[in-house]
Amino acid sequence: MSEIDKLHTDLSNEANDNLDKISDQKQKIQNITEQFESVSKHGSESQIFMLINNVKEELNCSVNDFQELMSAQKDVSLSFEEFDSQAIMKSFGSVEIKETSLDINYKPFKLQQAQFLKHQRKLPTKFELDVKFKVAASYLVGIGVTKDNKLFLCNWNGSTLFVMSDKGKQLATVQMDGKQWGIAMEEDKNTAWVTLPDQQSVQAVDLDTMKKGRLIKVPCTCYGITIIDDQIAVGGDCKIYILSKTGDVQKTLDVDLFAVFSISVGQKHQLYYAQADIGKSKLKYIGLDGTVTSVFIEDSHGVIGINSDGIGNAYFLECEDSNLKLFSFEDKSIKTLLTSAEGLNSPYGIAFSKDWSKLFISNHTAGEILVFLCNQK
Repeated sequence: MSEIDKLHTDLSNEANDNLDKISDQKQKIQNITEQFESVSKHGSESQIFMLINNVKEELNCSVNDFQELMSAQKDVSLSFEEFDSQAIMKSFGSVEIKETSLDINYKPFKLQQAQFLKHQRKLPTKFELDVKFKVAASYLVGIGVTKDNKLFLCNWNGSTLFVMSDKGKQLATVQMDGKQWGIAMEEDKNTAWVTLPDQQSVQAVDLDTMKKGRLIKVPCTCYGITIIDDQIAVGGDCKIYILSKTGDVQKTLDVDLFAVFSISVGQKHQLYYAQADIGKSKLKYIGLDGTVTSVFIEDSHGVIGINSDGIGNAYFLECEDSNLKLFSFEDKSIKTLLTSAEGLNSPYGIAFSKDWSKLFISNHTAGEILVFLCNQK
């Protein structure tokens, strides 16, 4: 019976593995569906457009993975061949596996560009203060936002990472292995990636259990962080490192001789980056080939936080002047959107809700979060 047991185990393991893959695909599609339902109900046409452009690559990957899974499926049957019963037997017979390809008709949809909205390109450019709240004993920096607007707040005043609602209610705390600066959310993997500059490390946090992972050492004092092509990009002194999720360096990109405090992925996988210590400088991005490009001739001052919308525009914070500005891809201009008059006070962190209906800004030394409702021009 050992041969039958082994066959049963092998087939069961393969079936369970396929079920896990199907379950993963289902969860990814469910997450995208929930985002579409939310933005369709509460968002504008421009927010729908931005969401489509942001998820199109993820949808294409899901289509390819599903096609690969379907093509690997087999119709398995077992047959038993009995040995001559008159012989002195060590075995009653043998089990034969027959596999034939399944005839599965799957027609992948064609993901088309949302060209009918291209002429509008509306952006959040007007903001109304909704909520302002303080977080005790904190110097707030990076902000991570989940799809249900839980805020994961990096704290430069201790090892406590704060988890808050968008109305200011404390939901949880996570005791990290050091002070935190930047955070990148990977919600489909249920993970937040957090930089710990003093530890020269990145540390993961489980978004459900609020448990921290082990320290992942990186080759620099790291500040800014983002996810690109299922890898981690971290900013250090005069360099941006592309790392695997175990910390192996995949690529090193050279930038100006200052710390990279914030990174955000642009429309064509370029990395916008912020270097506040440089003082006056051009807003820049770097390609994965190492080419640095200035996007505007006007100098910005003390840029510390940056957030690209994925379709060419970039929002950025000037910490010393307490400004939020927008680089518009459409007319290649820079506009001031918020100032100290609207409550900005040494702002360090910036993030939008997943449906672009809310803007979150951290006032660093005040330990304060500003929540703005977004309106479109």
